Amino acid sequence: MSEKKLCETIEDDRGVLARRDGAGLPVRAGSVSHVTAEDVALADKVFIDGLEVYANHGVYEEENKLGQKFVVSATLYCDTRRAGQTDDLDASIDYGTVCHDIDGFLREHTFKLVERMAEALAAYLIDRYPLLMGVRLKIEKPWAPVGLPLRSVGVEIERLR
Repeated sequence: MSEKKLCETIEDDRGVLARRDGAGLPVRAGSVSHVTAEDVALADKVFIDGLEVYANHGVYEEENKLGQKFVVSATLYCDTRRAGQTDDLDASIDYGTVCHDIDGFLREHTFKLVERMAEALAAYLIDRYPLLMGVRLKIEKPWAPVGLPLRSVGVEIERLR
């Protein structure tokens, strides 16, 4: 039997790519590396609390036509040590850019369920930010059409690279 060898690293404008063995299909390096719960427990955190986004999501047709407010909180698991030592924004995750990316993503896409919205947003952020080890997202829907007074409904998920 021949020994399998790792493919060479390929880089493009989006970051490092790896080649999936056999199929010859390029995949992002972040999608094949794995982060453990222990890694995240020890990771630094950049957080965004209460970002308000007006977007068109929901099960009911009116929600998709009229839109409504969503409140997004995110914990971005990463290593901020180099940024802290060098004072270089490129060594960290720019929370301002992340806020605009979240806003743009939620405005450009439409989902029926807030659960699907959270999954898609987590995958988008992990793919977009190579320094991101994982993300915890809390998405609230304060104007949910439930017919009873409430402060908010929503979901909270954590996804790792």
